[in-house]
Amino acid sequence: MLALVHPAQDVPHRIPSQSTARPQRPPPRKPPTSSSSSRPPVAPTAVHRARAHPPQPQELPRVLRLDPPPVVPPPPPPAPPPFDVHSYPSPDLLRLLASLLTQIAATNDKLDAVASAAPPSTTPTRTTLATVTPTDAPIWRTLTTASRTSISTPSSVLTFHARNIPTISLEAYLLRILKYCPTTNEVFLSLLVYFDRMSKLSAEATGRTFVIDSYNIHRLVIAGVTVASKFFSDVFYTNSRYAKVGGLPQAELNQLELQFLLLNDFRLVIPRDEMQRY
Repeated sequence: MLALVHPAQDVPHRIPSQSTARPQRPPPRKPPTSSSSSRPPVAPTAVHRARAHPPQPQELPRVLRLDPPPVVPPPPPPAPPPFDVHSYPSPDLLRLLASLLTQIAATNDKLDAVASAAPPSTTPTRTTLATVTPTDAPIWRTLTTASRTSISTPSSVLTFHARNIPTISLEAYLLRILKYCPTTNEVFLSLLVYFDRMSKLSAEATGRTFVIDSYNIHRLVIAGVTVASKFFSDVFYTNSRYAKVGGLPQAELNQLELQFLLLNDFRLVIPRDEMQRY
């Protein structure tokens, strides 16, 4: 008789492992992650950046202190070239000379008119002649005997004084001399030097002032040209020609020439630097 066998509980069947199969390496374990790692990344805030990168001390800009450059004075202007009297146009030089001498003569004319119109003083005044004696002046010993006599005599100065003022202007008078008795510019320019010397010599020796006015300027000019042309130039004319050009007798010009030399004490040499000053 057949016996009934109760079925046993289901036992899972195991697959028998093959002895020839290679053992498999277990998969690498992942490190446990926190619950926060599953959250999406948060963008760094300003606080995070400030913590990660602390601010560095910012350097203040250095202000360069520049001292002003030293003030350099401007260079002095170059000295003007010396005046070349020889190349200067003679007519222009004579116009300048005539203008200067005319102003001097006109000024002295006004001073003379004022002095003549003033009433004479009743109280005696000490004049320059009383205070200055010719023999006491230091320059008196250096003068020649003829110059002492001429300078101390008032009539020698009056030799150049005309009775009337000439009708011809001084500029036309000088241009007339240049036309008919041509000479160098040095001769005409030397007139200023000689007139100045005559005035200083008279003031230092006698205390009197040698006055140039409209009555004597023409005669002083023709006498000075006669003397200077003979001294500076190798070419000059006779006194008769100078007298005709100057409009006065030859004998009178001869006397004027002599007095001109005496009032200058025959000192006709003019250094170059002195000529340049004038």
